[in-house]
Amino acid sequence: MPKRVDHEERRREITGAVWRIATAEGLAAVTLRRVAAEAGISMNLVQYYFTSKDQMIRYGLERVIEVAVARMSAELEAVRESGDPRAVVRAAIVGMLPIDDVTRQTSAVYNAYLLYAITDDEIRSIVSGIPRQLAQQLMHLAPLVEVESLVALSSGLAVGVLVGSYSAEEAVGFVDYQLDRLFA
Repeated sequence: MPKRVDHEERRREITGAVWRIATAEGLAAVTLRRVAAEAGISMNLVQYYFTSKDQMIRYGLERVIEVAVARMSAELEAVRESGDPRAVVRAAIVGMLPIDDVTRQTSAVYNAYLLYAITDDEIRSIVSGIPRQLAQQLMHLAPLVEVESLVALSSGLAVGVLVGSYSAEEAVGFVDYQLDRLFA
């Protein structure tokens, strides 16, 4: 009897290889051949699931967004019940920071995509609206300009934490400082 293959799981394995290469060397280093070697599978198998590098990269971005949104949604749901607008905004903004192994990986991959978006119109069209979308979801809790400023602060702090300019604790402290000012 032939072995049943979970096609979505195989795509995710391949995407994991894309993410490892992207975080180590950037998305420009991603090729079908390189991903096959990183994933420990044949190039033909990679091409079975992704007919082009662009398709593979786009799927990787969609997947990192899906993972980040699912994690953040769960965290927000837990604090929304409190009815505390500061706690909700804090959960969303701190949720963007690489403060543990999972968020560090997600943030590193996402930032590799942001760099790639500088020269890739399709990727740019996907990522360029994400900060404003997040701010729009929070604007009922605080003025939009304040929320957008916090999202921008967190984006910059995420890079700072990834490259070692700030510790995760310092980044969270900066966010808390701004939130204390906003919700005073």
